[in-house]
Amino acid sequence: MFKDETQTCISCPSTWQKSKSLKSRVTQTSALLTNDVLCQSYDVKSVEIQTDTIEKIREESFDMEDVAKFLKRVESSMVKNLNENIHSKAFAGLENVLGMQNSSANNTLTLNHSPLEFQMSVQDLSWNSSGSVIGVAYGKLDHEDWCTHKGVFCTWNVDRGKINVNKADQALDVSSCLMSVEYHPVLPNLCAGGAFNGQIIIWDLSRSEDMEVCVSKNVEDGHHEPVTKVSWQYVNKTHWLLSLGMDGKILKWGVKLSRYQDPELVLVQGFVITGSYIPREHPSAPSNRNADIGGTAMSFSKEDPSTFVVGTESGLVLKCSTHSTELPLDKGIKIQFRSPITLAYNSHNGPVYDTHFSPSHRNIFLSASTDGTIRLYNTLQPKPLQVLEPVAGYVFGVQWSPVRPLVFAATTANGLLLIYDLASSRIAPILQIPASQSKSPVYSVAFNSKSSGMLSTGDSKGTVKIWKLSSGLSTQKRGENKLLERIALSSYE
Repeated sequence: MFKDETQTCISCPSTWQKSKSLKSRVTQTSALLTNDVLCQSYDVKSVEIQTDTIEKIREESFDMEDVAKFLKRVESSMVKNLNENIHSKAFAGLENVLGMQNSSANNTLTLNHSPLEFQMSVQDLSWNSSGSVIGVAYGKLDHEDWCTHKGVFCTWNVDRGKINVNKADQALDVSSCLMSVEYHPVLPNLCAGGAFNGQIIIWDLSRSEDMEVCVSKNVEDGHHEPVTKVSWQYVNKTHWLLSLGMDGKILKWGVKLSRYQDPELVLVQGFVITGSYIPREHPSAPSNRNADIGGTAMSFSKEDPSTFVVGTESGLVLKCSTHSTELPLDKGIKIQFRSPITLAYNSHNGPVYDTHFSPSHRNIFLSASTDGTIRLYNTLQPKPLQVLEPVAGYVFGVQWSPVRPLVFAATTANGLLLIYDLASSRIAPILQIPASQSKSPVYSVAFNSKSSGMLSTGDSKGTVKIWKLSSGLSTQKRGENKLLERIALSSYE
């Protein structure tokens, strides 16, 4: 039988093949360089389209005489509608919607009151609370002696379709030159004015006659020199009228309003600017410490109506308060007078003709002077934050824009309206516009708080001009308040 069987292996070594040995070696190649390159290709397709057959337009014949008759027939209605459209606000702000913002100003109206007996200057301007009526104070600035002629208070309604640009809607005579005027902040028909003879007048323009409803006659502690500024202030749910005079007095009047009787003026508080409260080391401190200093400009803080600044004929700029706790001065007869001064700022080198608090920042205000400068102050420090020199002669008026925190306007002795935008330049105005004929001085400027971008100017020839600023100057930009805050925290070098 067969069976499996395993035998041992027998090997025979090779006589010709040698054994193999292995060794490791390392090699290196140069670095590979790569580069990305973009390329673009496109596809082309051919598509057939078909257009309509172009028909030859038939020329219509017309009679030129018929066209002339038609135009003559519709001329009056077309002119009427065009005149109405000039004052229309239907497209207000269209430039902003279309992205056409720029910096410009257009003169939309030029007003004069031709019945004036002799040439008078525009001393002050004020818009009423609805923004439709401009009030104008007419008087003379250069008096060699006591005023012996009458002033005039005029009003124009600029929203009215038909405006007589050569005659005011209302013209009210005043016993002497009218130096200042301001409408009531709520009642659009109530207006107050200050005269050269020291009188305070209140008009109710809603009446058909006897519009002069109140006059401060024979007030023992009242003003006895020109009233340079009147201002309405709302404190403790009551409207008060404050007045500033060249006699250095600041008077607070209570105005009793009743539906059944005429308003009544009641003198309730008095202050006086006297040299004894100016620090002796101040460069503009008067040599006569007991002399009263005439006030020429006044503006109240929009957030704290007890705080206000006063500009004087000597160039002093003073921070004042109606909450003064100074000892009474020996000056009053029926009321006690106190000094309102809390801080004296670095002064101008000439009379201060205007001051104005910023409506967007509680501590920022401007001042304008005959030394040819505009100064930007922070109420908390005596040195100005900025001194602007427009090189345009005396600067008479200055006012902040009510809608653009960094924009303000100023008027000068050589007839210019200056528009500053601190967002664009901290030094130079972005617009210099001739605002009067033959470079006559422009004494006053007033923004219309109810109509964005509208402002008015008044000159020494008695002309009032209404201006419309472009949307770039009348639409608030992002970050303006923050920039104004940074300016307020800066210091003048």
